[in-house]
Amino acid sequence: MASIYKPKDKLNWYISFVDPATGKVKSRSTGLRATKENLKKVKSLKLEIEESLRDKLQQYTQHNIKRATIAEAFEDFLDSNDDKHEKTIYGYNWFFKKFSDSFNVNQPCTVLNKREVERWLKNLKPNSHKKSTKPQKNTVHNYFKILNKFLRFLFEESYLPSFKINTDLKPKAEVKPIIVFRKQHLSKILTGLNNKNTNFRTAMFLMIYTGLRPSDIINIYVKDIDLEEMTLKYYSEKIGETNVIPLHKNLKPVLSERIEEVVSGRIFHYTHYSGIGKAYRRFLKELNLENEQYTLRTLRKNFATTAYENDISITSAALLLGHRNISTTMKYYTLGRQKKLTTDVNKMKFDEEGE
Repeated sequence: MASIYKPKDKLNWYISFVDPATGKVKSRSTGLRATKENLKKVKSLKLEIEESLRDKLQQYTQHNIKRATIAEAFEDFLDSNDDKHEKTIYGYNWFFKKFSDSFNVNQPCTVLNKREVERWLKNLKPNSHKKSTKPQKNTVHNYFKILNKFLRFLFEESYLPSFKINTDLKPKAEVKPIIVFRKQHLSKILTGLNNKNTNFRTAMFLMIYTGLRPSDIINIYVKDIDLEEMTLKYYSEKIGETNVIPLHKNLKPVLSERIEEVVSGRIFHYTHYSGIGKAYRRFLKELNLENEQYTLRTLRKNFATTAYENDISITSAALLLGHRNISTTMKYYTLGRQKKLTTDVNKMKFDEEGE
């Protein structure tokens, strides 16, 4: 299984063997001079290597481990997830780019053992005490989630013997403050929309009054809107479901105007929902609100917070927002809860005269 030799131009003993992971012959220097006195030590090293090779071969055979490089396995991973949202796939590729900075992805998958993967995670974590170019906490948390998914794929598809990552290394997500519109800013936005074209104005009003994502509304057709029943049917790429929701009465004149303009087909002329984001950022700049940290997601958070402040049940809010899990809706309710508690406590009347 292994053999001892001395290359002509080298001074040390070498050991060659067949790597079970790749099926290729490898050589390793013993670091011992090629003398008869050292030959006994070299033979002992050879036996250790052979024992290690037998253990590996047995493990690979037992688990039917496939011979493939990390890059090849990742391509299979992407193929198995080709039904995922494009943003999800983009995240997978971004993770793999980061992963490739530390691992030679042209090596066999079997180089990904517990120790090496845990070392990668340790080096990835931001150092809170020093200035660092390492990723932010939530980015590291996202990398960890994708890493876990990729490893599960490798284990299940027999690219790699399974192992468990130390739970102490699991990075925690950073809970950032929920940003919603200040009342004066929302008023400024609504007023400013009166001067915009119906394509952009309708998109903005629809997201403000429904809390839907840009990806939810981008492919809405005229036939999906019922102005008599005031309902909207849309397909959510995020959760892969078609939903029907009621529409706020304030949307009727806006939608009527847009439908009259486009007549049939798609309501919006954006080829991709990223176009809505670009137009939104230009709009905020026009209003001098570009430094307020308002994103398109602020519209969704603002809708959820407004729902709470107006005593809309969390169940109804979850259905309106298209959340599968009500705990997701609760995250948006955090800020609204605090504001509403402040309002409610001030509704209480106390007998100041002690009567």
